[in-house]
Amino acid sequence: MTGFQNEFKGVTRGSDLLLRWDVNATASYPLVVYSRLINQTSESGANSLEINITTGLNATSFLWKCVPYPLPYLATALYEVEVRPQNQVGSKGAIASSSYFTVSSESDEEDKNENGLMNPFNETTILPSRPTNQPVSQGGVNNNTAIAAGLVVPVFVILAIFGFVWLQRRQKKIIEEKRKQREDLCID
Repeated sequence: MTGFQNEFKGVTRGSDLLLRWDVNATASYPLVVYSRLINQTSESGANSLEINITTGLNATSFLWKCVPYPLPYLATALYEVEVRPQNQVGSKGAIASSSYFTVSSESDEEDKNENGLMNPFNETTILPSRPTNQPVSQGGVNNNTAIAAGLVVPVFVILAIFGFVWLQRRQKKIIEEKRKQREDLCID
């Protein structure tokens, strides 16, 4: 596996990063660029999130705008970038893979200069269990379920009200017809 031609040093939040990699003779186009974030939450735990940055790429470079978007920015997280064939699942067949790197904000750079080197795992930051850009959740209510419930429940209530009103009118009509039949019998 070849690597990127980039050095992933001094990457700052919101900047643009031109990713360049060597062409592998056996590479199958189109390509996909993935970015991964790993955030250590405790000594034995970590959260990871992988997002597809682009699909259908037929080149040896890609301009990643507004790093680390679409991943969230976490000062304590480590980031990684991989280029894979579009039909490849998992990182085993990656064409290019970066080493883990940090993304800092401008204020982080000032803090590093004043306080020396910063340990990225000093603070514990926990990723949300269900990122907002993922439509499917693992064991919770997802957006599609909430939308369906929000539409089905009011429709069911409205139909129940109409059904109740229709039954009341029907019953009133039947009682009125029976009363008329009795009056007709009594008058004759």
